[in-house]
Amino acid sequence: MAYDMGTTTRRSAEGARRMPRMLARYLAAGLLLVLASVGGTIWLAQTSEFSYDQQASDADFARDEQVVDALTTWAGSHADWRDVGPMLLELSHETGRRIALIDGTGAVIADTAPGLPRPADSTRLLDPLEPRADSETLELQLSDGISGPFSLDEAQREQLTWQASAVVECLGDATVGTAVWATGRPVVNGYDDAPDCGRAALNTLLPSERTALDELRDRTNACLLAADAPLVSDVDLDLSLSSAPAHLALRTVPAGDDVVDDCLLQARVDQSRATTAPAVNLVLTDPRGDARGPLDASPGSIARVAVFIVVLLALLSAAAALIIVPTLRSARRLETAVDRFSAGDRAARTGLHARDDLAGVGAAFDRMSSEIAGHEASRRRLLGDIAHELRSPLTNIRGWVEAADDGLGLDDAALRRLVLDEAGRMERITGDLQLLALAESGDLVLERRASDAAAVVRELAEAYRAHATTSGVALNVEAPKSLPLETDPARLRQILDNLLSNALRHTPAGGRVDLEATTDAGTVRIAVVDTGEGIAAADLPHVFDRLWRGEPSRVRAGQSTGLGLSIARGLAEALGGTLQAQSALGEGSRFEVSLPVRVPRA
Repeated sequence: MAYDMGTTTRRSAEGARRMPRMLARYLAAGLLLVLASVGGTIWLAQTSEFSYDQQASDADFARDEQVVDALTTWAGSHADWRDVGPMLLELSHETGRRIALIDGTGAVIADTAPGLPRPADSTRLLDPLEPRADSETLELQLSDGISGPFSLDEAQREQLTWQASAVVECLGDATVGTAVWATGRPVVNGYDDAPDCGRAALNTLLPSERTALDELRDRTNACLLAADAPLVSDVDLDLSLSSAPAHLALRTVPAGDDVVDDCLLQARVDQSRATTAPAVNLVLTDPRGDARGPLDASPGSIARVAVFIVVLLALLSAAAALIIVPTLRSARRLETAVDRFSAGDRAARTGLHARDDLAGVGAAFDRMSSEIAGHEASRRRLLGDIAHELRSPLTNIRGWVEAADDGLGLDDAALRRLVLDEAGRMERITGDLQLLALAESGDLVLERRASDAAAVVRELAEAYRAHATTSGVALNVEAPKSLPLETDPARLRQILDNLLSNALRHTPAGGRVDLEATTDAGTVRIAVVDTGEGIAAADLPHVFDRLWRGEPSRVRAGQSTGLGLSIARGLAEALGGTLQAQSALGEGSRFEVSLPVRVPRA
């Protein structure tokens, strides 16, 4: 027999869970802000006038190099930094840079702005004797300003300057170029075929220069001797008539290799150390001490940053409104419903829809309100039904006793029998109510043990076989030989007893009642199927309600308390299972209890 019937279990009417709208708005707002931030950053990076800051940085670098060159030249003609103050003030005025010199002990030698900070990233080591690479040949050499003992006095400078003027005047158009070394020696270059015009006399070494060259030769040879390299016979000034360099230049006799050049350079450093100011820390900052301000950018860049900030704030405000306002609206509706419910209005509902924020919370509240209202209605209905069930036997007993007092009615034996029957009925009602309360509260004592569900089914069928035969109902059992089950067999029998007696009571003569027992995926299923009156679709959700009265054809005949199905479901749930009902009016009913084979241990 097939049935197309619904179950009493509650199913979700919303289908698959969807992403909450509030979360979707949060994600959308976050994505909007991320896109705005990334886009704004890219826009600023592409449009900001970095050339403004780069030009300023390049200008500062050029001015710093100017300061370093000037101080190196000054140090080349001074043995210390004591008198450098006036020069620092002049350089600071020319370059617009703050300049400070700090010695190795941290003492300030001179500072054009003593009140400004001296940041570490603006401090460098200034060593006048540190070799530098030539910009063209990349050869290491001392700064042009390092003269050492080759520096000429005023008298020597005047004499050589007079000689150089005479040579230039004599050469006339044959003059290629002139220069004055940092030592004070003038140099005149002419064509190879030009007359001498006194150039040989001009290029003759002065005694002080010869002395310095001899000392330099000795220092170079000492270095070469330590390096186990050939010695040089002499060191001379490079004063070629046609190609004399524009700065102090030296050459060895014979010409040397890299080892000779390195030793000559080191000899020059050692020779110049006594006449050159020592290394110091040089601090170069802007007039603020390199303190960066909040708007150190071009005016155009500042304007773009301001526009970006305004746009970002507007987007933040829009995002906040997009997220917060609907949420607050839903929260206020939820708060109003809670206030009404707490005031006793059990019909209070939030009215929130699936598209609203807090829709899940509102739906949970509405379900809670509806269930509480339903429970209260059931409680009132139960109290009324219990009062009605107890009033009937009490009324009967009272009527019979009053009739007996008036000398009317039944004899004592018949009266006692009727009173006992009604008292038994009330006792069954109270006992069933107590059992139902224990099952639903979880306080029912269970004696679980290994059992055979198939044996329980067959024993129960044999117990009801005679009653079914008397009623003209066929009772059939479909069960395997054994159905192992961990349960309380007495409570299982009580469940099936209620279901089977109910099925026989509502199946007319010529009908059929089947007991079906199967196992499936760790669950034992026992069904009681009848071909009786059936239950109307509108009444099916209420069949497990306490003391529920359905169609007149299903009203109890006095032997049932109306709690059998409620007790059966409570016991099934206490055993860790479920009890479900399927029915069609005029076709019959199917009650199926499902129990786990093994109950999980806590």
